[in-house]
Amino acid sequence: MRRSKEDSEQTRAAILDAAERMFCEKGYAAATVELISRAAGLTRGAFYWHFRDKADVLAALHARTFLPQEKILTGVIASDTPDPLDCLFLAAAEALRSFEVNEGEQRIFRIMSDLTIGQDGREAVARIHAEMRALIRTVMQRAEANGTLNPRITVAEAELYITVTIGGLLAEWLRSDKCFPLALSGERLLRHLMTMLRTDQGAAPRARQCDSPRPPGPDPNSVLDIRCARAPKTKQALPQR
Repeated sequence: MRRSKEDSEQTRAAILDAAERMFCEKGYAAATVELISRAAGLTRGAFYWHFRDKADVLAALHARTFLPQEKILTGVIASDTPDPLDCLFLAAAEALRSFEVNEGEQRIFRIMSDLTIGQDGREAVARIHAEMRALIRTVMQRAEANGTLNPRITVAEAELYITVTIGGLLAEWLRSDKCFPLALSGERLLRHLMTMLRTDQGAAPRARQCDSPRPPGPDPNSVLDIRCARAPKTKQALPQR
C-alpha cells in the first residue's frame, strides 16, 4: 500500500515536471494533454487519473512552487503579531530574495503571466489571484483593526498597492532580463510603501483648519476648495469729508 502511494506521488510529480517544461517550451495554449503525457512517459489515462485538465495542472504547479506572494501572506496571517505591516515587510523582503535565486518560481510566474494563455488557464490564474487578494485583504483588515494602518488609506487601497507593487516588481525584473537587483531594489521600494501605509509616520491631517466657522460649501478636504488659503478681507476706510 505504501509503495502504491509512493508510485502515485511519483507519477503526479512527473506529470507536473513535464507540464512545467511543456508550458515553458510551447506555451500554455499549445501544450496539449497529449504532449504533457508523452513528455512524462505516461498515457493520457494516467494524466486524467491525477488531474482534471491543464488548468488543474497549472493550479497544482502554482501550489507546489508556492510563489512569493503566498509566502508573504500566509506567514503574516499565521503569526499573532501586533504589527502586521512590519511582519509583512520582513516576509516580503525574504520572498523577493527567494524569487531572485529560484528559477522554478520564476518559470511558474512566467507561465501565469503568459498573455496567450487559454480561457481555462485565465480562469485558473484569476482564481489564484483572487485567493491572493483575499489574503492581502485579511492582513490589511488586521492592520486597520489594531490601528497600524493609516486611516487615510482604505483596506481596498492598501490591498491594491501591495498587489501592484509586488507583482509589478517581479514582472518588470523578468521583463527587463533581470537588469536590476530584485531583492535590494524591492526592499527599498517596500520601505517607502510601508511608510505610506503606516499610521505612525506623521500622516497629514485630513482637513486644513480655518480660524473662523466655515459656511456650507464644497468639501474642505478637496484640493479644489482653496478658500482657507485666501487672505481675509479688510474693511476699506471711508474717505473723510
